[in-house]
Amino acid sequence: MTNLSVTMDFKSITINHPLRSINYLTKDIGFPSNLEEQALLNYRKAHDQAWFMKIRFEQERGNALLESIALSDLDAEIAELVAMLDWYSGTGALSKELPLAEVDIKLQIELRDYYLKIEAAHRNTIKFYDRIALREQEYNDIVDKYYRFDKPLDPLKFDVLDDIFEFADDMDADVASLGTDLEDFLSVLTQLYDLLEKYFVAYHDLHAAYGKTVHNMAELTKAAQVLRPFWEAHS
Repeated sequence: MTNLSVTMDFKSITINHPLRSINYLTKDIGFPSNLEEQALLNYRKAHDQAWFMKIRFEQERGNALLESIALSDLDAEIAELVAMLDWYSGTGALSKELPLAEVDIKLQIELRDYYLKIEAAHRNTIKFYDRIALREQEYNDIVDKYYRFDKPLDPLKFDVLDDIFEFADDMDADVASLGTDLEDFLSVLTQLYDLLEKYFVAYHDLHAAYGKTVHNMAELTKAAQVLRPFWEAHS
């Protein structure tokens, strides 16, 4: 009896995608079926979709972090104004018992200018909401598309290549190498949703921080009403 051994030449397929390189082998023994071609095309399109998701999550996380930095600058300004009010209060110049006419005119002007700074900070705090609203609009859209309902690319329910694996003997693609590539892609998808969670953290931190800024500004505005006589006297 003669033993026959059959060797098969494989062709390497590489697609240099911006998300990750797609690499697998084909048997190169004929023309792939329409079913196989469509499945592989859908696999590549899944990479396209994942890439745009990655770009959007990174961009919005970056936007949230940048707005947090800008908000920190506003917080620092408010904190400085609070410290200045404490200092002025400590001088006794803001005492209700002290007649306005007895307050040094230079100090009156200084207090009036200080009050204008508080007014400007108050306006900036209100205007900052426009920036928060833009981030909130993006956040709501991302939640609806990628979180609240079924995930568009769920690494636990990814079935694009199922037909190829089910009918492996009839496929031109080498299922072993394609399976290895799929495992790597699913790992990238998992990292993608980790990135989504990091974005959520950055957004919620920004939203909570703005709430504190509004509260601190409201407290300062209320406390600064003691300065209104200086404002009214020189307006």
